[in-house]
Amino acid sequence: MCHFLLFLPVAALPVFWLLPLSIALPAYALALGIALWIYALAIKTTRRPMMTGAEGMLGESGRVVRVEGRAATLQIHGELWSADAEGEALTVGEAALVVGIKGLRLRVRRRP
Repeated sequence: MCHFLLFLPVAALPVFWLLPLSIALPAYALALGIALWIYALAIKTTRRPMMTGAEGMLGESGRVVRVEGRAATLQIHGELWSADAEGEALTVGEAALVVGIKGLRLRVRRRP
């Protein structure tokens, strides 16, 4: 179905053979307008930043729940994540910023 909507300007061309020009031209303009609107929505969607997965975690902030040396456990969006601290050591209860990801471990630093 969605591919047909992208193909709509080509699929609407037979209206010029089936209908008089005074009716076919507005009908084709409507089909073209709908297709352009769908194209604009598709382009807008592809330019949105990543919201899920590992890439979506970059730049997020979380609260430190547990610290064991340079390793810490953070709570981000209600989930517990293992993390390695960069820079200054973290303390329990403070906010930390996700600056990188390696596998399933986050790299974090103290939130300014």
